[in-house]
Amino acid sequence: MGDETGFRQDASGIAAIVLGAGFGTRFGAGDKLAQGLDGRAVAHHVLRVIDPFRWGARVLVCRDGAGWAGAFADRGFQIRINDQAERGMLGSLHLGAAVAAGCARVAVFLADMPRIDPRHVARLVQLSDAAPDRIVASAAGAYRGPPAIIPTDRLKALPHSGEGGARSLLRDALIVQADAATLADVDTADDLAALHRQAGV
Repeated sequence: MGDETGFRQDASGIAAIVLGAGFGTRFGAGDKLAQGLDGRAVAHHVLRVIDPFRWGARVLVCRDGAGWAGAFADRGFQIRINDQAERGMLGSLHLGAAVAAGCARVAVFLADMPRIDPRHVARLVQLSDAAPDRIVASAAGAYRGPPAIIPTDRLKALPHSGEGGARSLLRDALIVQADAATLADVDTADDLAALHRQAGV
């Protein structure tokens, strides 16, 4: 799972935080992030997106016992265990932001979004570099959200629990449009089956 994009881009002022600590109750039995897709675990696809960039830090927030987390440790990620996943995405964001204290901005990725295009992330980084005090988010249709780049101080000002994540910050975010298919996430078994069909599996 090396760099498959052919480019390297400096993002040394930004910490990449991957969130993978949710309960995944809508998926049913098993850990959705450990399920196979195109020959690798769902969670490992984000590594293909992150690897082409020189980040200031790499952080994975996951639940204890996540067998797929080893590949992240091998790539230099700091692993933070969220043992209070009931606090929701905001709890995970704060865990990640605490590790990324040396970076003025954080790039938030979700481990259940396996189709993100690295070129889209490059556009997010470029726009964030041009406006480092602004939030930069992805959009497709009605969706607005991660991958997103957020000033660390604004992230730390959010509540420490809840499922809304950083949604309250998106009202004044700069937006980078993406193909809706690249922002698909795996919430249910049907979502994963649809991604298999799209790949011709």
